[in-house]
Amino acid sequence: MIGRVPRHTSLGDDIDPGGLFVFIPGAIASGFLISLGLLAGDAYRGVRGDSGNRRRIRSSSTVIADEIRDGAGAGRRADHGLRKPVVYGIVSLTSFALVLLGIPGATWNFANPVGYISDIGWIWALSLLLIIGFAVLGFHSLRLAPGWLPFIVILLGLGVMVRFTIGNESDTLRFGLIVVGFVMVLVGAVLAWRSRKGDAQTDVPPSVRPLLARTPLSLTE
Repeated sequence: MIGRVPRHTSLGDDIDPGGLFVFIPGAIASGFLISLGLLAGDAYRGVRGDSGNRRRIRSSSTVIADEIRDGAGAGRRADHGLRKPVVYGIVSLTSFALVLLGIPGATWNFANPVGYISDIGWIWALSLLLIIGFAVLGFHSLRLAPGWLPFIVILLGLGVMVRFTIGNESDTLRFGLIVVGFVMVLVGAVLAWRSRKGDAQTDVPPSVRPLLARTPLSLTE
């Protein structure tokens, strides 16, 4: 005699599919937007002509030539097509500022019961993916202008301090984040003091080369 079969349970029994706000029209709309983005990208490349191709060819050919002529590792010291360090410093600062604003902002609006994206997981996920993209851009840009690291840390710390000095959050939260901003400023000051005698040398890691070859962060001529 088999007896009574126990009721089968799983982790998904308590999940409400409707609460995830994932539905077929949204997926279709996302695919339509991606198609529009691809068409816009093709049209933009058509208007620009061959500048992107010339950038990729020039970046690859000069690095290969340096490696052949001067030996392995010479490509890291090649400054062909690089813009001024201030360009990469500003790009890195802007990217990290967006990351610093985006992570708590998107997360709070998702977790807050009265937030405008409350419980809409796919919007929060897309926001985090966009933030990750800015973080990668800021990191690679900073590798092309490492001398900007102390200034970026100081400016971000000052931004945190100003933001929560005039904010309307609870006193405990504001005080804690103001302290974090102050520590960032101190760390940036220490980094600036330690790097004051450093020699500015060109160092282009291989992982940054694809970004230079595919974006306007490098020159075409």
